[in-house]
Amino acid sequence: MINHISVQRAATTYGVPVTTLKDRVHGNIPIYNVQSGRTQLFSKDQETMLAQHLNSMAEVGYGYSRTEAINLASDYAVHLGIRDKDHPLTLRWLYKFLKRFPEEIS
Repeated sequence: MINHISVQRAATTYGVPVTTLKDRVHGNIPIYNVQSGRTQLFSKDQETMLAQHLNSMAEVGYGYSRTEAINLASDYAVHLGIRDKDHPLTLRWLYKFLKRFPEEIS
């Protein structure tokens, strides 16, 4: 038997933020997503493709600088329609990206 309780009561009972539960109930956050914090800008496939491009360019002698890599990724995000041109990516994004792909980018 399923016991139905309000979102507010469930949040209080289990110590979960009300907004988190409301986002789950309304489908704003997929049920299988167990990470907290912001979602990644690019999908895993998009990031893999970007990492492979950066790696292949380095192999042929054209390694991107940090600024160039950020600009490339920002342009890619604008092209995909997931970022505004007025809001480029930052060094913080780059460092997190490099942590996610340590074996791809040297």
